[in-house]
Amino acid sequence: MADKNDNLKTGHMAIVLGIGLGVVTLIVLSLILTIVINRHDRQAFLRSRKNPDERLKSLDKVSPTRTLEDWWAVTKGKMGLSEAVDSQFVCAVCLEQVNRSEEIRELQCLHVFHRECLEKWFLGDHYNCPLCHRAYYVPTTRPRHEFAWIV
Repeated sequence: MADKNDNLKTGHMAIVLGIGLGVVTLIVLSLILTIVINRHDRQAFLRSRKNPDERLKSLDKVSPTRTLEDWWAVTKGKMGLSEAVDSQFVCAVCLEQVNRSEEIRELQCLHVFHRECLEKWFLGDHYNCPLCHRAYYVPTTRPRHEFAWIV
């Protein structure tokens, strides 16, 4: 009878160990897969970060550069605004006033920012307007702060 109980306990122990090893194996494989996927994404990200000038060319397509004075003359006319309308602008990125002679970047939502401020914003993988959060650019690669976690 003792042999039968020992065999039964050994069988149960083998089942528990098998299940435990299976679970541990799945967890380790998931972690390895997550590391491989994130490393691949990071390498793609680093390749895209090597030349910010190339990235800024894609920003030029959706956000042209010109002086605030030039922009205001065209925009005021398009919107039918009178001369009495205030032409004071504050950059929502740095919170400093934008002078008429400074270069700005205009977004499709008609919000304007210092050229340098929007470029830093863009190079930081921010593709929405800092004021209204409307998307102004759709990246071809995923931003660096999006990781695939597989559990």
